Amino acid sequence: MSDVLAAGSLDQLVRPHPAGTVLFREGDKGDKMYVIRSGKVKIVKHIADSDITLAVLGTGEFFGEMALLEGLPRSAEATVAEDALLIEVEGPAFDTLVRKNGEIAVRLMRRLSARLREADRQIQLLMSRSGAARALSLVRNLAEAPDKAGRRLLPLEVTPDMINSRVGLSREEAKRVQRSFEKNGLLLAAEGGRWALGPDKLISDFLLYVELQEQYDPLGVHELAELAGLNEKDAEAIARRVLQARLADTRKGSQKLVDTYSTYLALKQRFEFAE
Repeated sequence: MSDVLAAGSLDQLVRPHPAGTVLFREGDKGDKMYVIRSGKVKIVKHIADSDITLAVLGTGEFFGEMALLEGLPRSAEATVAEDALLIEVEGPAFDTLVRKNGEIAVRLMRRLSARLREADRQIQLLMSRSGAARALSLVRNLAEAPDKAGRRLLPLEVTPDMINSRVGLSREEAKRVQRSFEKNGLLLAAEGGRWALGPDKLISDFLLYVELQEQYDPLGVHELAELAGLNEKDAEAIARRVLQARLADTRKGSQKLVDTYSTYLALKQRFEFAE
């Protein structure tokens, strides 16, 4: 959608906005939508006494369209995080664009559909028993748009304590999750004390692993240790031997395992027992 809206006929709608500009606040009447030609915009939700960053959007992203479509007040606040050029489309122009330009309408529907799918995935993950899945889902949602190096940095206000409180992790579980993220390259240390997300494909693979784990193997090493009265080192050794036996059976073809289960075993070896 962005490349169509950014065409020459709409250049007159481009407006510069310096960093720190509040484009709209939660509860404001929605009279326009925005497309980011350059720069970054932060979307923030006020919950109780906290400001929660929902997303940091970059070039090519659009926002503010739901208030125009629904005629409802803004559901969040939008602030320019980095000097930006924004294409501003007011209500009447938006209606005309959608009615007269089928390509724009289709692109809008595709983007909204993608957002709905992502929202559904987020809900499922936040309902997951896995603290790692909830935490990773949260930080991926809070990460900024990719920088010039392709990294997605986390805002400075994203701290371990904030993540733990948002997703309901105990202190011990939080330590295990952080070790797992660092070990598997899901979170990387960046300059200025900030964190950056690992590659998108790696994160998607890890979330798939967590989904399959709840289906095929709900007991993790920590839960196995507690249930069997073992220390985690011994429980991990047992789990590793069981996994190797399952993988050997899969390679020999002695079990008719469905593709998703074979995928799960491979992901388990990769994320849990990789040297």
